[in-house]
Amino acid sequence: MSATRKYFSSCLALLLAVLATSTWFFVSAAVEASDAIPKQVSLIINGKRLVASNIRFSRFDEINLGAQERIEEQAEGKGVIVVITNQRVIGYGISAGWRDLKTQAGEKLESLKVEDFAVFVTTDMRYLNFNGETGVWGQRDRRTAR
Repeated sequence: MSATRKYFSSCLALLLAVLATSTWFFVSAAVEASDAIPKQVSLIINGKRLVASNIRFSRFDEINLGAQERIEEQAEGKGVIVVITNQRVIGYGISAGWRDLKTQAGEKLESLKVEDFAVFVTTDMRYLNFNGETGVWGQRDRRTAR
């Protein structure tokens, strides 16, 4: 094999090694970046006041609970807060602030899942979801098989 051919072969091997390494680096960096959403909200409970510490907009937003209202469940995501009381389901969105839905008579919580900017609530009567970026609640009645 000529010297020129060996040189080009070595250069090609080196280039392929660099491309393979940089592709792995960019793929792993993208995966890490998607997992690296910083926490932007925190819930502070002060008696009958719920206070959301909103880091993104450097503010504190509050909502008051009613006289007979008590907290049954609460959870936080990276950009969303949810508080379930005996009277309503309250969501806090990073841009929208506090938004609530009244619970139905006798409605019981079955599960609560919070992740990043999303809330999913299952009760014995409804499915509820909350978008922490838009502040919009979605709901659907549960249909039971007959």
